[in-house]
Amino acid sequence: MTQRRAVAAAIGAVSFFLALSAGEPSGLLVTIAVISICVGWKTGLAAIAVGSLLSAEILPAYGTENGTVRLVAFVAAAFGLWLAVNIFRSISFLDEVYQQAGPGVAEIPGLGWSANPDGRRRFPNAAALDYVGVSAEEMREIMDADDSWWLRFVHPDDIEASMAQWRHSLETGEPMIGEQRLRRFDGTYRWFRDTGVASRDERGRIVGWYGHTEDIDDRRKAEAALRQSERELRLLVDTVPTMIWLMTPAGLPYYFNKRFVDWAGTDSAKVAPRGTRQFASHVELFHPDDRAAVKAVFQKSFARGEPLQHKGRLCRKDGEYRWIDSRFEPLRDEDGTILRWYGVNFDIDDEVRAQEALRLADERLARALRAASLSELSVSIAHELNQPLQAVVSNAGAFQRWLNADPPNFEHASRVAQKIIRNADAAAQVVSRIRALFSKTEGEPLAIDLNAVIREVCDLLGDRLASSSVKLELHLDSRLPAVAADRIQMEQVVLNLVRNAIEAMQEVATNVRRLRIVSRSQIDGTVEVEVRDRGRGLSNPELIFDAFYTTKPDGMGMGLAICRSIVEAHCGRLWAENVETEGASITFSLPIGAASSVKETKPATIGVALRG
Repeated sequence: MTQRRAVAAAIGAVSFFLALSAGEPSGLLVTIAVISICVGWKTGLAAIAVGSLLSAEILPAYGTENGTVRLVAFVAAAFGLWLAVNIFRSISFLDEVYQQAGPGVAEIPGLGWSANPDGRRRFPNAAALDYVGVSAEEMREIMDADDSWWLRFVHPDDIEASMAQWRHSLETGEPMIGEQRLRRFDGTYRWFRDTGVASRDERGRIVGWYGHTEDIDDRRKAEAALRQSERELRLLVDTVPTMIWLMTPAGLPYYFNKRFVDWAGTDSAKVAPRGTRQFASHVELFHPDDRAAVKAVFQKSFARGEPLQHKGRLCRKDGEYRWIDSRFEPLRDEDGTILRWYGVNFDIDDEVRAQEALRLADERLARALRAASLSELSVSIAHELNQPLQAVVSNAGAFQRWLNADPPNFEHASRVAQKIIRNADAAAQVVSRIRALFSKTEGEPLAIDLNAVIREVCDLLGDRLASSSVKLELHLDSRLPAVAADRIQMEQVVLNLVRNAIEAMQEVATNVRRLRIVSRSQIDGTVEVEVRDRGRGLSNPELIFDAFYTTKPDGMGMGLAICRSIVEAHCGRLWAENVETEGASITFSLPIGAASSVKETKPATIGVALRG
């Protein structure tokens, strides 16, 4: 640009002196043409104005005839020359853009450009002009004014990197590939990928550069959104309070989230590539006693493509084996083909240990409560033993008298001896059941008659009923099916419910104290036993079965809780409700189930229950 201005100035000065020395202002037209061509159309207009003033001075000074006419002709010729030059410059610029700039520049999709071998950018194509909002004439003026004109459209933060990439390509001849933000005609910046390659002649010399600028703004935003989504997803997977891991369709682990890595102490940097980690390396984390079962269950699930839930002991990084609940689900495509397996591990060791501790505590508490109730039931036990023992003594005396008679009456003595045997058996059964009550082992479920259990309990509590002025009403189904249950435990349940009912009526008038016990069979294959009293009812029917809940001043709140545990252990139900006619009703049901497949037990003489 500087060279062209110098050339224009030199030619203009020579033309001016020639015109002045010859007295002919037409020589100034050469100066005007050179300035319009080399500098620009605005400077050309200024040159016309200056040339017109000089012509007005030259013509009178030399006494030229028709000076006014010649001045007008000069001005008209100057304007015509200026207009022709500008038309030629516009056509020449467009020719250079679409023809001389290089083969195919005009046809390049998107924004195209070319550059000289020294790196001076030459001509952007029409799409580039439309993007920046500059006409061809305005672009020509911008290019004439500044060799680094293209930087004015680059984002200020990207200029340094863009120039460094361009200089590197100019020095090495390597293709230039870079990303930068370009200003659009509305002032907004969008990301573009700028690619430039060198054009060489037959000797390998660079004769020009041709480039393509592709709009990648939407793609960059989509990629940024995808990366952000991936970061959020990874953050979610790593922070969710459970251990997550992924497996190939064949069941080979290849990804563990941060929670799993921190828990198991797995080195995430050494995790094998996708699909190459051996399944055995994961199975080794399980307890040696569980490995064979875990491997068999996993392989079976993977082979069938079925979801899996498994509990086993997994080794933590500190070497402790903890109980883990593992669950797996396959991810399938539209055709049902498994793409991968998703697995989650829940550490349930504390829960398992707590349940085991609770179970052991329940067992110890049940035995303790059974022992604690011995003092309260000792009177009933003594009374139950006293009857068969007194009968033995009485019958033994009669047996002796019949033998000492003259003559001895062996027939009567034989009948008395049989009574002695029956009474002794009854006493032995009482002792046997007391021993079983305090034994650590549970009785074997046998087919029992609940009606017989109810009658025996009522006989046992006969004195208590009489002393409390409670009238007993039994409505027992004579066709009640047998149920498979532990007889001692059923006696415990019935005895506890009956005693609670008796105690519930201590504060009501004696004339309304009625205890109603009903047994019945249901169409759903169960047997129900209902114990109903005429007391004041229950304040919280839903809470009476909770451990340690009691309304008695001296109660422990465990009797009904253990009764419920016994009934539920026999796959039954126990519930309570208030009766509209005053009082409360507590009912338990047991399934008939496999009662017919177990053998019948002998009637028991005594039942001992826990008191709440």
